[in-house]
Amino acid sequence: MTVVSLRDRKRVDTRGKIVAAASALFDRHGLEDVTVDAIAAAADIGKGTVYNYFEAKEDIIVALLVDLDRKALTEIASLPAQGMSVGEALDAAAWKLIDNKAEYRPYVKAFLSRMFAAEDVSPELADYYDQLDEAVEALFERLLARPGMRRALPVDTLVLSFRTMHMGLMAQWAMEGPPYASARVLTRRHMALLAKGLML
Repeated sequence: MTVVSLRDRKRVDTRGKIVAAASALFDRHGLEDVTVDAIAAAADIGKGTVYNYFEAKEDIIVALLVDLDRKALTEIASLPAQGMSVGEALDAAAWKLIDNKAEYRPYVKAFLSRMFAAEDVSPELADYYDQLDEAVEALFERLLARPGMRRALPVDTLVLSFRTMHMGLMAQWAMEGPPYASARVLTRRHMALLAKGLML
């Protein structure tokens, strides 16, 4: 059993307070009009403490979205559901990681801007990507264990293909806006194409 130290619990609690305070302010005032000073005041901590956890307010947005996606990974662990085809299982996984952000489209746009502008991936985001890769790899292994499946490509290549498609689909989703009809259709089509490569 893993024992979490008091210091680690405090760090998690403080991080959670910052993210919750920032999210509430972003919802009320918009992303552009919220300052780090306002986030610190709302979280009842010093501005320096915010910077101990996040280099910029955009990194708080990244943390919020990563938290959403970590929850989605637990749902991906239950795929494929009974009766699902390979394409349907991959589509369900991809869409869980997109549709879970329906209330946070402006955050996704800010996240994509931050990610493409940053020199390096933040440690938190890198850790999440490791978890995503593990979850998607496990899904591919479950799918490949079915009768009639083949390993034409290494699983890590399949995972990279999934992630690349997912990134493009999320960008399409963010640019399109509600009701996200094109993004939904494209997700099904792209995951069906990826599935075909597993069944040849």
